Amino acid sequence: MEIFRKNVEYFSNICYLISGIKDNYRSKIMKNEYSALDIATWFIYKNNAMKKEIQVDNEDYEVYEDLTHLKLQKLLYYAQGISLAKYGCPLFKEAIEAWEHGPVIKRVFEIFKDKGRCELKLEDAPCSALVIRKIETDTKARDVLNMTYDNFAIYTAWQLRNMTHEVGSPWYNTYVQNKNKKIDNTLIMEYFKREILE
Repeated sequence: MEIFRKNVEYFSNICYLISGIKDNYRSKIMKNEYSALDIATWFIYKNNAMKKEIQVDNEDYEVYEDLTHLKLQKLLYYAQGISLAKYGCPLFKEAIEAWEHGPVIKRVFEIFKDKGRCELKLEDAPCSALVIRKIETDTKARDVLNMTYDNFAIYTAWQLRNMTHEVGSPWYNTYVQNKNKKIDNTLIMEYFKREILE
């Protein structure tokens, strides 16, 4: 009986060590813990830079739909989903809620709700340019954001909104009219692994 107890204790200690190593590894996946406003700032700066690049390359080229508040909310959702699916951890700490027009980060909504359908410009960025430097030195965060921008900024806000409403999506499985329920990160991660990163 004593040998059994010692074996149980030994394996418990090993499991504890392994879980500690795993938690430590996960915490180092992203160098920093970002806020949704940090990531929103990155998207505003990125979109501004891309518009300038397109205008320099071809002055007559009409840029696809501007970055609006609705579009920003959806890009934040896709960035969070890609981060969860690819690296197993969230890109930013705020919860995503299921609202009528798709996934929403409430704090970002509070900052930009008065912008309506207007284009978000550099002066609208909620954080300083220093946050961009911080993100750009974090290779995994930068990877997630560039992947999100390259694959989803090509769509209009309304197209992105409709994509989040697809049957079986995290929004679809969470939304209750007038409730603004939190979408579970596990639900987002599983969906993105299965449907987006395949």
